[in-house]
Amino acid sequence: MKRTLIILAVVLFSAFSLQSFASVNTLQGSTFTEFGNYTLVPADEVVVINNVAYKKWNLNYSGNQEKFEVLVAPGIDGNCCITVRNEHFEISYANNGSGFGVRLVDTAQRSLTKKEVMKQIDYDKFVSQQVLTTNPKSAEEYLGLVACFMPLLFG
Repeated sequence: MKRTLIILAVVLFSAFSLQSFASVNTLQGSTFTEFGNYTLVPADEVVVINNVAYKKWNLNYSGNQEKFEVLVAPGIDGNCCITVRNEHFEISYANNGSGFGVRLVDTAQRSLTKKEVMKQIDYDKFVSQQVLTTNPKSAEEYLGLVACFMPLLFG
């Protein structure tokens, strides 16, 4: 009986630890848009594009059925490049000299044409997101900014 209780305790502790670990890595929040709440879940894989290794995340919104792949390439000194894409859409958020904000995906990495992307988003909102912050952030903070601001491009 004592052995059974110990085994049960170890199994429960292990299950709780795994669940806690998964929830720590999962990022969640509200967009305050019709897209609703977002959930960013890290994938187990790394995607390599043009010899650059991107950490993959899966992005879902409670108020939108579209699912997005988020590719993160952390840079030096807090710089970060994040590409958000699915079969119909792709956009990038990155640092440049003036701050972190939206960009079109580099030509070498595009899977959609600029014209296809620009048909889906509001140009004025695209321009307004070219600088979201000038302060360095962690990769997780940048991911939260992207998850919150990207839905506004569709307005």
